[in-house]
Amino acid sequence: MKKINTLKLAIIITKVFFVFLIGFCIGLPWLISWYAEVMHRSATLAATVMLTCYPCAPFAGALLIFLQKLLKNVMANEIFCEANLNIFKKMFICCVVISLITLIAGKFYMPFLLVGATFAFLSLLLLSLKGIFEVVKNKEQNP
Repeated sequence: MKKINTLKLAIIITKVFFVFLIGFCIGLPWLISWYAEVMHRSATLAATVMLTCYPCAPFAGALLIFLQKLLKNVMANEIFCEANLNIFKKMFICCVVISLITLIAGKFYMPFLLVGATFAFLSLLLLSLKGIFEVVKNKEQNP
């Protein structure tokens, strides 16, 4: 029962993050302009941040949707199935894209290098999990 409650909580949190992502995208121009003004940053910072965050937002949203699908599959006891392998693959691609975008943006605003490195690590983690799931699935099919 604890497993189900934990998974339900995780699904709720992904929905909350999705709402935050939408709010972030709506409020980003105001937030970044305010930050640049208060912190006395360059006017080009706002453009750099928006040109980086907006292309990443659809991939971040897709990651949340894929995570929610994965959690629902696990709740239905479909753990080592082909659908989950496809979800891991899609999540991996999203993380790679976000990593590339933010690493390129890191040339113009250094904190994006940290974001890019984080998503590069997440993509490695997802690729590893996909491999583990494939091995377990194959062992289940061919004991």
